[in-house]
Amino acid sequence: MDNVDSSKRCSFPQSVGIKLSSLSPLQAGDDEKNQRTITVNPAHMGKAFKVMNELRSKKLLCDVMIVAEDVEIEAHRVVLAACSPYFCAMFTGDMSESKAKKIEIKDVDGQTLSKLIDYIYTAEIEVTEENVQPCARILAQVARRLPQLATPPTATEQHFPEVMLGEEFLSLSLDQVCSLISSDKLTVSSEEKVFEAVISWINYEKETRLEHMAKLMEHVRLPLLPRDYLVQTVEEEALIKNNNTCKDFLIEAMKYHLLPLDQRLLIKNPRTKPRTPVSLPKVMIVVGGQAPKAIRSVECYDFEEDRWDQIAELPSRRCRAGLASVEAYSYKTNEWFFVAPMNTRRSSVGVGVVEGKLYAVGGYDGASRQCLSTVEQYNPATNEWTYVADMSTRRSGAGVCAVNGLLYVVGGDDGSCNLASVEYYNPATDKWTLLPTNMSTGRSYAGVAVIHKPL
Repeated sequence: MDNVDSSKRCSFPQSVGIKLSSLSPLQAGDDEKNQRTITVNPAHMGKAFKVMNELRSKKLLCDVMIVAEDVEIEAHRVVLAACSPYFCAMFTGDMSESKAKKIEIKDVDGQTLSKLIDYIYTAEIEVTEENVQPCARILAQVARRLPQLATPPTATEQHFPEVMLGEEFLSLSLDQVCSLISSDKLTVSSEEKVFEAVISWINYEKETRLEHMAKLMEHVRLPLLPRDYLVQTVEEEALIKNNNTCKDFLIEAMKYHLLPLDQRLLIKNPRTKPRTPVSLPKVMIVVGGQAPKAIRSVECYDFEEDRWDQIAELPSRRCRAGLASVEAYSYKTNEWFFVAPMNTRRSSVGVGVVEGKLYAVGGYDGASRQCLSTVEQYNPATNEWTYVADMSTRRSGAGVCAVNGLLYVVGGDDGSCNLASVEYYNPATDKWTLLPTNMSTGRSYAGVAVIHKPL
């Protein structure tokens, strides 16, 4: 200790040491066997903060620097978090500030913020005609920013389309935006929203943020955007045209669209991986049918509530859906809307989902009066239907289910009889494989489910 600089030593007041003679005993309870006594020193907290402020004045044990304008304020995270919900949310959340050594707070008067942090340590502040308005402005800004800081990252991801429209999003740091748009759990109707959010964030403070364009575009999944949008919007954006790295990302996306489906599946990088949002409710939707004629009603079963509800009706009556048109349902708006039509019209079609892609399997073509072996894949990110490999057998009314990344097709009708055979599709190889054993009974329109992995 003799080698320690005396100017850095902390002179603890003698009164900080607890003297039992000065304490007021409080009876904790009357347990006859284990009687305890709790002692309280009312002055201890104030004395502790006095020592912490002395540590701060000598820059001892400080673990964060708050910067506002040209004012730098050394402080202790735990003290700021204990006394301010704003700093508590900042330091305990998953934002970059929780680990940053230096934090810049924008649009705040530095001298006024310094006085407020002094108050946190000392509980003393001199309010004058000159500083009362700046103090009030800072407190108002903190009140506005606190909800954004306190919002869990998952909530921000789930409500990204709404978040990106607010000024809070435009005020996020570079690291915060990167963390948000790189998340697989981001809930967006299409990758267009992410691209537009990046452009808005850059343009908000273009001079200082322009250099970050490439870093942000690295997290935008351009290959998942529709080709028309890439050509008409992304390619025409000046921020893209003037950045060579961003142009490389655009070229990568264009090449991706030129590849056959089987080769696209072999490209594995973060920009070709579909997002997997977790905000969608766990429900089952029953669409149309016959009662006894074709109907347009739609019902939704909520697994958590164990309840059936009527939701928005189909625009047209459907049973055994024998059309090429496809409609999608938005649970957010309770509306149906048309998406890209299939390449082949189908009724009695089997439908399954593997890794975020929708598959229309087989079915019946009323025009040719034939059962179908063709299969189409729908990509929600690009709003496109693409043919994949045909099944080995024509199947109408087949049961379909996904297990471990494979699409299983069970039974069905080939036009002459019910089938007992089962085959599965592997998206990675674009191949169908027949199982070596058949079901004991041929069947069509069978229900298929997975319970603890077995089919």
